[in-house]
Amino acid sequence: MQSKIRELTGFKATLTRWGIESKMANLSQSGETTHGLYDKLIFNKFRESMGGRVRFMVTGSAPLAKEIVNFMKIAMCCPFFEGYGQTESTAGICLTKSEDPEAGHVGGVIPCGELKLVDIPEMNYLSTDEPNPRGEVCCRGGNVFLGYFKQPEKTQEALDKDGWLHTGDIGAILPNGALKIIDRKKNLFKLQQGEYIAPDKLEGAFALIDLIK
Repeated sequence: MQSKIRELTGFKATLTRWGIESKMANLSQSGETTHGLYDKLIFNKFRESMGGRVRFMVTGSAPLAKEIVNFMKIAMCCPFFEGYGQTESTAGICLTKSEDPEAGHVGGVIPCGELKLVDIPEMNYLSTDEPNPRGEVCCRGGNVFLGYFKQPEKTQEALDKDGWLHTGDIGAILPNGALKIIDRKKNLFKLQQGEYIAPDKLEGAFALIDLIK
């Protein structure tokens, strides 16, 4: 979609830019994803590429950049939900709301579940952190599994005695009550001097260097 937009010239390019700017402004103010004029002139063509009857879209397999989520909302003229969960929680733990104008988080906990953050002192993630409490994301409820089949040791690692599922993901609670995933607990290893290193972050940084292949 973005490549097609970049190919536009003249008045079509100007009109499309106006449409994107206008819809982005409306999205940030009210969460509105439709526009009476620009949808007919521009964005309905994107909807038609997916059949023209898109009512909503959902993503949950991996984090998406905030800019991509917002663009999909205005381009497809429909709510775009971000979810978070695991197989052990029957997929869903959190889900955003359609009227939420903010992207970059996974919303609040679903009605059948509970959620809490557990301190990880060695990583400096604490539930008492200000302004956003941080820690390992744990959940429990009717959506959480009872355990791994014939694997009690692995079950004991995932579920504590109170039934909380320890996801291994690190989250922060935003001022609006939504959860934002910020790190991964298991993506660390400890050096001889006791310092913790996150190899994924290092890999991401090295991948940006052209000399390293």
